[in-house]
Amino acid sequence: MAFADSLPIFTLQPANQTVPPGSTATFTASASGATSYQWLFNGTNISGATSATLQVVNAQPANCGYYGVIAKNATGWAPSGMAYLFLDYTFGGTVFTGEGMLPRSNTNNTYFQGDIESGGTSTWPDNGTVQIMAGPQLDEMQPAGLSIHYSSLPIASRFYNGYYKASDQSVSTISPGQPVYYSVMCQYTNGGFFYFQQSTVMMLNAGTNGSSAPPAYGLKFPVWFASEGPEPFARSDMASPSTQVRVGGETISLTNSYFGYNDFGVPSFQWRKNGVLAGSRQSFTPDPIVPGESSSCVTVLTITNAQPSDAGVYDVDVRGNNWFIGQKIYISIQTTNGQGVFQAPKFLGTNFVCDLTGAAGRSYEVQQSTNLENWSDLVTLSNTTGSVTFTNPPAASSPRFYRTVLVPQ
Repeated sequence: MAFADSLPIFTLQPANQTVPPGSTATFTASASGATSYQWLFNGTNISGATSATLQVVNAQPANCGYYGVIAKNATGWAPSGMAYLFLDYTFGGTVFTGEGMLPRSNTNNTYFQGDIESGGTSTWPDNGTVQIMAGPQLDEMQPAGLSIHYSSLPIASRFYNGYYKASDQSVSTISPGQPVYYSVMCQYTNGGFFYFQQSTVMMLNAGTNGSSAPPAYGLKFPVWFASEGPEPFARSDMASPSTQVRVGGETISLTNSYFGYNDFGVPSFQWRKNGVLAGSRQSFTPDPIVPGESSSCVTVLTITNAQPSDAGVYDVDVRGNNWFIGQKIYISIQTTNGQGVFQAPKFLGTNFVCDLTGAAGRSYEVQQSTNLENWSDLVTLSNTTGSVTFTNPPAASSPRFYRTVLVPQ
């Protein structure tokens, strides 16, 4: 059986890079079957960046952002994952001063600062740790500073916000003026049970040495009872399949479903492509059963007449009491043989045999006709690898024609 060419498959994904200001950052990727590449910065093509390696020379704050690459061949385009370029001012360069701006994490956020209350009896944790998380995007947050151990006795009876004044919390990999997202991860035991909770998220503009340790009023611990679970958070309930091979000209509908509580404002969402916000931000819909307490949304992103430029990584930026990035959906676009093409018809024994080439992972309906006007469905073929063999007994007395129809996804 002759196999059709398939879309490129990434064997090496680009990785995050951290370099001093003025240095060269190198991103590398590799995809089997690729004949060329196109690198993108924040979703926009980089002129001349068409090899498997991208060098960002004399890296400056304006170069910080998401880098990704599209691998191409005659069959179509496939996107890589995304990598982020950080600048580390601890290795050299100008040290900026000033704390920068410290807006609250959410409008109408009224979390109390300083304490974690756990269990139905308002007791305090027995022991645990507190760790600040920070990064340039919600899905790029990493530990910042020390993980501070907590023990209720004999030191104190609860966690304290004073930790946020510690000097170890600056995020040196963030450029001055760049947005920074902060949250706090708390892990602790209480009454023999283990709990894992995170705070609200705060966004600020980086200042001193790439960022600043926020003051006590900036970041807040969660204060709901651990026994209640993460109800105040918006959460993802479902999403479209995470990897999809689509065909040029198709209509693509990407679906995500979210749910959140209205304790501190109605949650909202906004789609992203390749890490860059797209379209407008929209609010969740109040729940008809408990409209004053919770909201939900089913958001559908529709792409009509899909083209190679629509290949990429799609997700949703969700902001409620907690902020997060939803599941990523990788879209590849096949530009040749996508609708299905019969190759090399022949007879094998008494059967008519033909190879069908098309998009890998898609299904095709084989239809038959005796007059090229009236068609009927014959069989559905699952084209797992890009090529699948169709076989059928020959017609007894009249000619028989075959065609393929791509099954919508």
